[in-house]
Amino acid sequence: MNWGLVLSGGGACGFANAGVLAVLEQEQLRPDCIAGSSMGAIIGGLYAAGYSMEQCMALCDSLHMFNIAKWSERPLRKGLHSGIFRQRIEEHLKPLLGERTIGDCVIPFVCVAGLVQNPIKWRKIVTEGFVEHVRESVELYVFPPETRLLDAMLASSAIPVLFAPVELNGRIFVDLCTFGAIPARTLRRLQNPQIVIGTDTTPEYAIAPYLPRGWKMFLDAAREELHKSREACDLVITPELPTAPFRFDRATDFVEAGKVATQEAIPAIRTLLKTNV
Repeated sequence: MNWGLVLSGGGACGFANAGVLAVLEQEQLRPDCIAGSSMGAIIGGLYAAGYSMEQCMALCDSLHMFNIAKWSERPLRKGLHSGIFRQRIEEHLKPLLGERTIGDCVIPFVCVAGLVQNPIKWRKIVTEGFVEHVRESVELYVFPPETRLLDAMLASSAIPVLFAPVELNGRIFVDLCTFGAIPARTLRRLQNPQIVIGTDTTPEYAIAPYLPRGWKMFLDAAREELHKSREACDLVITPELPTAPFRFDRATDFVEAGKVATQEAIPAIRTLLKTNV
């Protein structure tokens, strides 16, 4: 039975993926391939590279908002895809990963990000064409095996507006956010697993009535894309997220939520894998 695991993003909510992996490992359920986006790419990439759950948990515990970011020198200067902060998570990951590449992973690993083709213009947010503008400006990108694992993780987690984009070989990358939070279709296309189990750690956002129409349409399109990604999974583990996506100080709570949701899903997972042998 060949099965793949897709780990989603969602800022600090993505810490729940560590809890998911911890329970799967405890149950001796090891995926044949892994895909990740944003925080899911960080947690999934470490696991795919052969790091223990203890090391993954230690990383989660060490991160908080004050040591993963610093003010950008020129915040939001080049468009909506730019950021207020610059990531500092490299300081935490480089001692672990060094120069390892995606191709060095012991479990085949797929990491996605958004390749910025054109600047995302602020003024477009008030127009009905904002969704089309974003789709034309940013495209799904899958990092090739020779990419440094660290670079791919940083690019995948560069949340637009919040974090500055990541430049690699002259190209600009950002987090795909809800448009690529669960890269299940990409994993199916590249690794062709028989079964795909995904996580959904994307936070819910209330749409305020005063938002510009273009922004509302963008959020609607993002939800539709997320729904399609969920449908591409045979089973989705959806932890009950305890708090907001910027609460990096609540890592333990997110991890526990991932454990609880996965433990509840174990019977269904075993049935799914057994009936598809």
